[in-house]
Amino acid sequence: MRTFLFSFSLFCLFVCTTKGQTVDSIKTQKLSEVEVSAHIKPSTSRSTTPLQVISAESIIDQGLQSISDVVRRFNGIVLKDYGGVGGLKTIAIRGMGAEHTAISYDGIMVTNTQSGQVDIGRFALDNISSISLNIGQADNIFQTAKAFASVGVLNLQTVTPKLSGKKDEGKIRIKTGSFGLFNPALEYAHRLNKKSIISINGSWQRVDGQYPFEMINGKRPFKSKRNNSDVNIYRIETNLYNKLGKAGNLDIKIYYFDSERGLPGAIDFQNDYRVERLWEKNFFTQIAYNKYFNKQFKFKSQAKYDYNYTRYRDIYDAYENGARVDRYKQQEVYWSNSILYTLNNNLSLSLAEDLSYNKLKDETTKFGGNMSEPERYNSLTALATQYKTSRITVNTSLLGTYITEKIKKSEKDNTYKKLSPTVSLSFVPFSAYNQLRIRASYKDIFRIPTFTEAFYTRSLSIIKPESARQFNGGITWIGSLSGTKSNYISLSIDGYYNKVKDKIVIQPSTFYAYTTNLGEVEISGIDAKLAAGLDISNNMNIDISGSYSYMKAIDVTDPKEDSYKNQLIYTPEHSGAISAVFKNPWVNFSYSVLITGERYFWHQNIPTYKLKSYSEHSISINRQVNINKNKDILLQAGISNLWNEQYEVMKYYPMPGRSFNISANLKF
Repeated sequence: MRTFLFSFSLFCLFVCTTKGQTVDSIKTQKLSEVEVSAHIKPSTSRSTTPLQVISAESIIDQGLQSISDVVRRFNGIVLKDYGGVGGLKTIAIRGMGAEHTAISYDGIMVTNTQSGQVDIGRFALDNISSISLNIGQADNIFQTAKAFASVGVLNLQTVTPKLSGKKDEGKIRIKTGSFGLFNPALEYAHRLNKKSIISINGSWQRVDGQYPFEMINGKRPFKSKRNNSDVNIYRIETNLYNKLGKAGNLDIKIYYFDSERGLPGAIDFQNDYRVERLWEKNFFTQIAYNKYFNKQFKFKSQAKYDYNYTRYRDIYDAYENGARVDRYKQQEVYWSNSILYTLNNNLSLSLAEDLSYNKLKDETTKFGGNMSEPERYNSLTALATQYKTSRITVNTSLLGTYITEKIKKSEKDNTYKKLSPTVSLSFVPFSAYNQLRIRASYKDIFRIPTFTEAFYTRSLSIIKPESARQFNGGITWIGSLSGTKSNYISLSIDGYYNKVKDKIVIQPSTFYAYTTNLGEVEISGIDAKLAAGLDISNNMNIDISGSYSYMKAIDVTDPKEDSYKNQLIYTPEHSGAISAVFKNPWVNFSYSVLITGERYFWHQNIPTYKLKSYSEHSISINRQVNINKNKDILLQAGISNLWNEQYEVMKYYPMPGRSFNISANLKF
């Protein structure tokens, strides 16, 4: 951590002492590589709440291989990674828990009512145009009510084909690498007529995942290989884009995901052989209709049907017939309608209403057959306003939640009601210096127990929803290092305080776990990011960025407990990243390092439960070769964990050491 802080300080000193002057052209120039997107470009500097964006171009430049690689570079994220390509990967924003983090796929939320956690490892980078993270409430008030109902949203935006002057286009990619990785992918888009375009993209990913690792067993080193860590994943997605002129736009998406994987589990020094298997299938179709009646009135309607199938098997568990087999089937029907009314150039109003129905059917050995078959009816209503001038932006919203649950074996339904306000603002304190902005926000939100927390564990009392309050204050600044458009420097610093009441936790027990509300958790911290772009010559430039996060997340429930005022498990106080991308006419080169400080894997912060800090260095090179006017090929190679550092994100789940990957992308 001292190494990181020293490096980060040198970086800050370098960019801050570079001579330059502020110019008016900074208002329209490209500010950084992370603000490029095929869709509307959100402004990270003008946003009233912390916003981070990375484009497909930057993902290639930095040699990032997965969604988890991307989000690890965002400030305020705690990633739980259970190891390898096939390991579960969930994210939590500022220590609030993965259940509070929403994942949006082309504007519609991805849900898992059973666990409340979405595995981001199921999404590929093949057709992603941009990834953004909003902490708090986004400035875009014209969105679904579900987007108002979380601590933050990770937005995955896919590529929309343009086909300017062409009838079709496509891309073929082959990627291979360490541990048996083989990952072909195909994308194809075709213009049906003047108004409609259809696109299909699919991929297959397989990996044996048998990477070597070294751990300490007591005082002796333990060397082995991960086993039962193979992964076989199929993805296919079809999109139909319809521009209907005055009738509006209609987009239809059909998505299918199918995977089989081994679950290597935690390392057992006595017997590390594993036979647990997991099968997952996910099918969803979503429809988005947009109609702009005039400059003042806009309407949007979105609908989705989602089906999830999960099968888990462990043939050596001591259950009936010597095997444990669990099957879960989730279904969701979702409908959202939103309107946006712009009164004038400064003031806008929006109203969104979301209705959804969720049902879970289970066949579990553990619970002796059908457990409860819970059903959940959701109604979310969001009313929002935005006032915006060249110097100030003010957003307010009020979210109304009404949820009813029906349980097969219960005569009484559960009902939840809540009103959740939000307010955020950003303003320029000095009119003559409009590159500097100050922002502040407050958000009140809550989450109800997931199906697992409510019905698939024991509970000593009625589980209450978690209530969370978020406070954020910060500054953003953008300057120019010279008179040229691509030489820039940007800085953002945010301080925050979160308080969670009635935090829901699942605690282990002799037979099976039970759920309870613990009390209160307080989370405070600082997120800082500094980025710069420098022109070396007309065709060479370098982009540099550095980020640092400090987070103190403590349990303040009961002074008599050993966990009182101790850091939450798996939450580092210090973390950060540094990256540099050198672009030139020959071979583009990138280098990055991710550093995570010490964490604790148990509620007591004593040396016995401490996980050591780690750093992961990666390098990547790429070159694009133009074959002719309509064809080009992108060649890319990278090395992850360059120094082969042995570390764990989760206790007893060793991460891979040094690995390589190479890929070729042909566009036609």
